[in-house]
Amino acid sequence: MIEDPMLQQAIGGVISNVVTATGIRLGVTLQGLGNRALAEDEEIVKWFNTYQITESRPQISDLPPGVTEEELCGILNSDGFHSVVHELLAARLTDATEEEVERIRSILRCTVSFFKPAIDLSDVSDSLFEYYDGEVSAIVGRLQGASKEFLPRLRGEAFSARMISSLRAIERRLDSFKVATPEEEREFVRRYRNHVLENFGKIEPPDFERRRRVPIDDLYVPPEITRVGSSPRDSVNTWQLAERIDRTVLLGDPGGGKTTASNVLMHWHAQSNDRRVPFLVTLREFASQDPPARSVVGHIENSLETFYQCPAPQGLVGKLLLSGSALVIFDGLDELIDTTRRADVTAIVERFGSEYPLARILVTSRLVGYNQARLDDQQFVRYRVGGFDTHRVGEYVRKWFAHEEGITRSEAEQLASTFMDESTAVSDLRSNPLMLALMCILYRGEGSIPQSRPEVYEQCANLLFRKWDARRRIHTELRARAHVEPALRHLAYWLFSRKETESAVTQRRLTAETAEFLHHRGFESKEEAREAADEFVNFCKGRAWVFSDAGTTAKGETLYTFTHRTFLEYFTAAYLTVVNDTPEKLAKVLAPRVTKQEWEVVAELSVQMKDRTVDQGAARIFQSLLKDRRYKSQQSRSNLLCFLASCLESVDPPPAVVRHLTGQILDHLFAGDVNDEICYAPTVLLTRCSGAFRDIVAREMNSKIASLLESEDSEVRVKALRLAVWCLPRLAHLNRGPLGGVGKETGNFWDGFVEENRERYAERIVSAAEWDPGFLFLAADRGLVNLDKILESSGGFRRLNERHGHPAGIFGIVWAPFLASRVTRMMWAEPEDISQIAQTMTSVGRYFLSHPDLPWGDSDESTWAEFVTKQSSDAVLELIPLHPDALLGASALLMIIVERSGNVGIRRGHPEDLRHLSPLYPYLAKRLNLEDVPLTSLPIRDDLQEVFRKWACGELHLTA
Repeated sequence: MIEDPMLQQAIGGVISNVVTATGIRLGVTLQGLGNRALAEDEEIVKWFNTYQITESRPQISDLPPGVTEEELCGILNSDGFHSVVHELLAARLTDATEEEVERIRSILRCTVSFFKPAIDLSDVSDSLFEYYDGEVSAIVGRLQGASKEFLPRLRGEAFSARMISSLRAIERRLDSFKVATPEEEREFVRRYRNHVLENFGKIEPPDFERRRRVPIDDLYVPPEITRVGSSPRDSVNTWQLAERIDRTVLLGDPGGGKTTASNVLMHWHAQSNDRRVPFLVTLREFASQDPPARSVVGHIENSLETFYQCPAPQGLVGKLLLSGSALVIFDGLDELIDTTRRADVTAIVERFGSEYPLARILVTSRLVGYNQARLDDQQFVRYRVGGFDTHRVGEYVRKWFAHEEGITRSEAEQLASTFMDESTAVSDLRSNPLMLALMCILYRGEGSIPQSRPEVYEQCANLLFRKWDARRRIHTELRARAHVEPALRHLAYWLFSRKETESAVTQRRLTAETAEFLHHRGFESKEEAREAADEFVNFCKGRAWVFSDAGTTAKGETLYTFTHRTFLEYFTAAYLTVVNDTPEKLAKVLAPRVTKQEWEVVAELSVQMKDRTVDQGAARIFQSLLKDRRYKSQQSRSNLLCFLASCLESVDPPPAVVRHLTGQILDHLFAGDVNDEICYAPTVLLTRCSGAFRDIVAREMNSKIASLLESEDSEVRVKALRLAVWCLPRLAHLNRGPLGGVGKETGNFWDGFVEENRERYAERIVSAAEWDPGFLFLAADRGLVNLDKILESSGGFRRLNERHGHPAGIFGIVWAPFLASRVTRMMWAEPEDISQIAQTMTSVGRYFLSHPDLPWGDSDESTWAEFVTKQSSDAVLELIPLHPDALLGASALLMIIVERSGNVGIRRGHPEDLRHLSPLYPYLAKRLNLEDVPLTSLPIRDDLQEVFRKWACGELHLTA
């Protein structure tokens, strides 16, 4: 038997990786099921997440001459080999035929022999196959033994869809080994990786004066990326996201860095042969025709041949995708302006994933509008790119000025420092990477910082058209010089609003559209207009930030588009503002768009512009839209109110208009289910974006709440009370609104609003706690109810441990189960908070002392794993000795959590992670098979000490 430790680790690592990945994928499906998920589904996911691999090893005596243990490790660690074991697990879990299993054996033989085609590795392949098939079969057997319902549930359509797709691809996977020799494949991948490194190794920041390409490390600042719906503490950077990509969506605001992240990920994957082969599909190019001219694979192969000049051997791209050795980044779903077209492309991406189930997929899109054509939540995990915090802004600014020509290092440092000081007032503006880059350009040229987005764009245009060429002693005589900005506005709107899916056009069409615009605007003849238009287009395409080359048509004509979509939107908004001479006309044009959640950036910019150029411009737009009753559906009204609430961040309508808007939003909230996003989204955005109007909004809310609490309808009273005590925008489940969530000042304001109402309505909270778990949680948390009495009441312990936590019943807010949240807080709370938590645990301990008979819970009681996170042992906190009753209560609760959820983040050899509960570590470590340490006695009653000992040894359970 081969005893090489590295090889043994690689062998065990394969099955561990596959089981873990399967658990993650099942967890994504479970989350996507939402309210349709059953307890059995959660148990399946939990089973995979806590599965322990065996210590057995394959029966390989010796390797053939010419093959080293290191080379076999390389084979085992390859994506292709891991994908075979994924297919094997899929086959056994879905009860595939033995014929299909034998095909997988053949794929494994091909995979192993591919690395050493001149050496017979069939014996090694068969030994590996028998080992992994035995391990997989054992997993299925244990799964069946755990519950008779597990496998039938797992084979349901939701959980097994990707597994079935994997099995359907087996025949194509086998055929793919015939497409190229190992030497041809390796040579292609080597050449292609080099091309990717060259193409994506540098970032091109926006600039008016010159085109710069800066090495990634010299300028790129990785943003904070957070999984949608998870805690900000679980954020990752760009390279950590690279390790997590499976079926992934990256969402962000305009200019937030999604495309830059895509380019950086392309470069990162190309750097090492141990990483997947990356392919980029720019969706505006892929979907330039309707329907697309090629399949996704065809598009990739065409790009390899025409752009990279590196054609792939026939069928090789498909092989890389089928084997799980490739990553495909679909960039710019939001650039497909038409929502119907976007939905078509979404369906294509999903079908591509079904055809290539082992390929990794990343899709980037703006946050706004994504929900209208979102990818399947049962497969795709959503992440959100956050804005730059002050530290990241500072890092970027220092890097940016360090690359300026003609200034010393100390001068660059001084410029960066003064920029940071002077831009503090617009910290929200500079948090956007694109806006930050533009502000750096303007600061370099003007020495000042604009205070709003339209001002940034306006100053950019001013620099380009009025000052920049003069400053560089360039004088361009344009016959259409007086019409440059009007023509740009017209072209932007034409490109943005036309029915074609592609925002890029040929120079011929660009010139023709410009000529038509210029005709009769100073040019009486069509010929003069044509000549002026040709001159104008050549002028614009020579400025990299205006028009840039976007490829060619099938006939070889060059395509042009606005370099930055942000400027396309700015000039489109400027066009709408100019051609609609009154705010009322502009509102009428915007209404059909914002009610469908389209054009939101353009619409908001146009409202800002109209407010600056017309007296009471924003107020008149607000009033017109609020009076518009053409769009009566609940969703349309919700979108309209959301838009107006968001606009409060950038315009200042009179207080009366804000009060009117607040009233309309509250009427919309209370007209339906306050826990339905369609109803609550406008209220959440109102609280997040109200800014200087917070006091007005809060007064209107309190007035409405007080009025509704006097209603004879109990349901109305409960809705009002929910808003009063849970108006917490930072906790609301809503993926729209300010970049990076809620600012500290805004969060503190609404925390104070809620705190005042919780004191004001304490009696109502206690009354509602008798029947509602959310209000019970709040009452218990604030000490408004006697916890001992609740625990002793019928079902009291169960009520404090609701299986799905404690829903607030508004804004989609869900709290962790009350008792579970308290015991987990003991592992990170500050000393001043421990005494209150300890009092709660003392009550729980007394409950267990008076109810020593097991079980202490049942199978419906709790799934707590998601509420427990691994705690870092770096921070040193003062440990406070707990009263024996408190130690008993907290320990038993944590043991129940572990029993139900497996290892929830407890590290081997780190009892200090448990903080105040560190004496319990030996019991948890033994139960979880982390390590066998002596079970030191706890200061608890002897009969319960014996219960703890037996539990640690796996001899009994605390729950049924």
